[in-house]
Amino acid sequence: MDIELLRTFLEVNKTRHFGKASDNLYLTQAAVSARIKQLEDVLGVDLFIRARNNIQLTAEGERLLPHAETMLVAWTRARQDVALKPEKRHQLSLATTAGLWQFILQDKLDGLQRQFSELALRADAHSADELLRLLQEGALDLGLLFEPTTLPGLITQALGKLKLVLVSTEPGISLKAALQTHYVYVDWGTAFGMFHAQRFMDAPPPTLHTNMASIAQAFLLEHGGSAYLPESSLHRTFTPGEHNAKHRLYPVEGSSSFSRDIYAIYPKSLSRLSVLPALLDHLTLT
Repeated sequence: MDIELLRTFLEVNKTRHFGKASDNLYLTQAAVSARIKQLEDVLGVDLFIRARNNIQLTAEGERLLPHAETMLVAWTRARQDVALKPEKRHQLSLATTAGLWQFILQDKLDGLQRQFSELALRADAHSADELLRLLQEGALDLGLLFEPTTLPGLITQALGKLKLVLVSTEPGISLKAALQTHYVYVDWGTAFGMFHAQRFMDAPPPTLHTNMASIAQAFLLEHGGSAYLPESSLHRTFTPGEHNAKHRLYPVEGSSSFSRDIYAIYPKSLSRLSVLPALLDHLTLT
């Protein structure tokens, strides 16, 4: 099957508009329509419900979607593997959730490239469910998640704990004041929600609620306030103008910390990679 047919299918699904998809793919709208028709003829099903200004996937299209994404990722990886430079012996794709990127992989990526120069690295962010699916389908080598998995064919290894602390842009602020002054609630999962509810049941509603720690940190640095963020955020120095930073982060004295386990998850086939133990050691949280 022509991989471009799947690429076109995914673009139409993303834009829900044949005209916008044609612009993004640098094709005519007629060419996009022809590709979708060709794919439908190959599969023998309709993939889209075509209504004026309302293009929706059919049930068959919904079922094709994850397979098309996996095939496109696998094809991209195959092309990259074939084109590896002589000094690169392996390609390694690793990913975590968008929320963990900034505080886990971002700081370790440079060290990975220097220590494992024989690896051609690919780094992405996915939702937890998507990450597990890609691992099972062989489109991803290594994922970092908060929760272990018992899915067949995958190995889980603990990497340590991510320590969350209450931080504020106001040094010396009291715990009570921190929860009342531009407090940002970061959703770190069910266990954190229980921890937070038990300790701060009388706290006023937060100024902002988000499941992205990077959004919370950017908000604090721009507007000031408090939030539970990884302890590593306290040790980073923000240069003037970086992320529009107008503030620094300080620990809130007297507040309780919370730790979340971090796990590396990888397919059993990756065990053949000779540098895997050293790689996992580099990713271990200390």
